[in-house]
Amino acid sequence: MRESRETQRQMRERARRFEAEDNRRQSRKRRKRKRSNKLPLVIASLLIAAIAVILLGNVVMEELGSSRERQDIASYFNLTSPDDSVLIINGERSEEKAVIQNGTVYLPIKVANSLYDNFYYDSIEGHLLVTGATRTTEGVRGTDYIPGEIVYISLAFLNRFCPMSYEIYEDPYRIDITTVAVAAEGAGVVEDTKMRVSADKKSPILFDLKKGDTVKLVESGESWSKVSYQAVDGYVESTALDGNRTSMAVSLSGGNEADADYHRVLRQHKIVMGFHNLAVADANAYFADATANVKGMNVIAPTWFSMSDNEGHINDIGSAEYVDMAHEKGYEVWAVVDNFSPDMDSNEVLSRTSARAVLAQELIDRAQRYGLDGLNIDFEQLKGETGDDFAQFLRELSILTRANGLVLSVDNYVPQDYTDFYRRDIQGRVADYVVIMGYDEHTMASNEAGSVASLGFVTQGIEDTLKEVPAAQVINAIPFYTRKWAYEGGVLSCESLGMTDAGAFLADNGVQATWDAETCQNYASFEKNGVVYSIWLEDAESISSKLAVMASHDLGGVACWKLTQETPDIWDTITAYYPAVQ
Repeated sequence: MRESRETQRQMRERARRFEAEDNRRQSRKRRKRKRSNKLPLVIASLLIAAIAVILLGNVVMEELGSSRERQDIASYFNLTSPDDSVLIINGERSEEKAVIQNGTVYLPIKVANSLYDNFYYDSIEGHLLVTGATRTTEGVRGTDYIPGEIVYISLAFLNRFCPMSYEIYEDPYRIDITTVAVAAEGAGVVEDTKMRVSADKKSPILFDLKKGDTVKLVESGESWSKVSYQAVDGYVESTALDGNRTSMAVSLSGGNEADADYHRVLRQHKIVMGFHNLAVADANAYFADATANVKGMNVIAPTWFSMSDNEGHINDIGSAEYVDMAHEKGYEVWAVVDNFSPDMDSNEVLSRTSARAVLAQELIDRAQRYGLDGLNIDFEQLKGETGDDFAQFLRELSILTRANGLVLSVDNYVPQDYTDFYRRDIQGRVADYVVIMGYDEHTMASNEAGSVASLGFVTQGIEDTLKEVPAAQVINAIPFYTRKWAYEGGVLSCESLGMTDAGAFLADNGVQATWDAETCQNYASFEKNGVVYSIWLEDAESISSKLAVMASHDLGGVACWKLTQETPDIWDTITAYYPAVQ
């Protein structure tokens, strides 16, 4: 029994040792497995650290090199409202802004007229008119134009009359219009690159350009080149551009309804025109007296018509017999229409399409009734606000005069800043002759005595007019009168005198005029009975000086205000420069 118990103890002891050894083996295995499981984590940690180092390096390089900042295009153009747009015309940004409604682009009428100067809006009767050489087209409200304080013309409507190429980009809206078919230099993008605000890698990014894109080359540089892309100017590295330049040809389309073939009724000879000032119909009987001493004149312009009311009707003192007598003497008759009547408002008439139509048609009816050769428009003292209306009247009237073979001439002041609204440039396009009233340098409203038409005044008037009107269409009017100035008791006054009366005034007072080189006129000043008189004469010498300047500029002719005020010798002076052609 004792041996049996000893044997059992030994067996239990061996079992404990075996279990302990087994536990140690299992523990070693667990530690080994634990070490094996940590290896991927270590490797992952090392990879993460490496990536972090790379990213940190990139950030550092980014700080030291290229910027990733992006430039907002709206901010680039200084746009402050989501409704703002950018308008670019022939490569230049306009100060004006387009309006976009339902995806349709509308331009201010001012912009439309800068591209095709024939748009006119009648705000009273609500007409948008496009008037060319032979017809007028009316736009459709809400489609072709948007009325308002500023009238907007749809780009599509403008394109009907004006050949152009245009692109429209969004966010923000950029309207890029080209009306000149001049090819630009382009360059292909040979690798993905950034277009930046300035020639600097730290400059904000405008666009991500892709390989294969094409940009307009504005200015090529060794390191950076200035380019234009989607109507935005910026810079790209020159190495990103193909060295072989391409031609970005501009193909214009539209303009099929343009009506700009202004066939002018010009004479092959120089015009020598005499204004015949008539106030009543009975004065037509003095035609023979008014032309008795005339030599070389080929056009007579009687003052027959005047606007009589605000509906466009005219006063008429014309005479078919007068026209017959003028034709017998070889004169054409260009009847004058003025706006001097106190019973009408020029602005009221010209600003309404219906009234303009009445006025134009009545003038054509009278021209046909009397057998006239032309019309002379003498609208004076218009207001600046009437300028567009006056231009539109001339456009509309010119369609009728051209269709009826009538000469259309228009009288103008010597150009000054405050008369620019008379639009001599439009007159030169739609009318046949533009007449300069080369006198009234000093009038009764002047604060000082002076010449009616000094040579410098006349010369400047001619040269300024020629900046807008071809010389062949310009007629300069010379004065057959002067002003006698009187200064008494601190008060200045004047009286208009014809050539004969001016000469008689000096002769009666025993005064001899002397040549004034500055004005190119004979001048006299004297005192009598406490009154100081001064006078700048218009005579053969002064008229000759003016005619010499006119001839040197090869003008279309000369006009004279007014018949019966001249001395007979003046016609010899005129024909020396403008030989008689009838």
